[in-house]
Amino acid sequence: MIIKVLLRQLRRPELGDKLSSRHGQKGVCGYIVGQEDMPFSETGWCPDLIMNPHGFPSRMTVGKLIELLAGKAACFDGKFKYGTAFHGDKVDDVGKILIKNGFSYSGKDCLISGITGEYLNCYVFCGPIFYQRLKHMVADKMHAR
Repeated sequence: MIIKVLLRQLRRPELGDKLSSRHGQKGVCGYIVGQEDMPFSETGWCPDLIMNPHGFPSRMTVGKLIELLAGKAACFDGKFKYGTAFHGDKVDDVGKILIKNGFSYSGKDCLISGITGEYLNCYVFCGPIFYQRLKHMVADKMHAR
């Protein structure tokens, strides 16, 4: 007789945990900041995760950018959007929905720094997107020499 027991453990993300989007855009958690130090918008929303944009040109995950735009438009439209690079909703249609709700056509917003309270010098491409934590967690790894 064999008995298998699976244990589930609730873990908070920590430095070194691996994250991934649906499009294979993998990355490692490099810094954890308190809510009060995160940038925020004029309406008060604050991002949960900030990704380094230098990964897009080399990996060419265009579907992730379309998913981000389509997800933002779906929040206001109330309808499902198909946010992939293949046969997805057209970016022009999604942009029109964003303009109708008072946002930029390209999905970029102006954020305020949580540390200084001043506007950031750049526009930030932001919106809702699905992220998952992979099994590669720092708590399970042990390195020795």
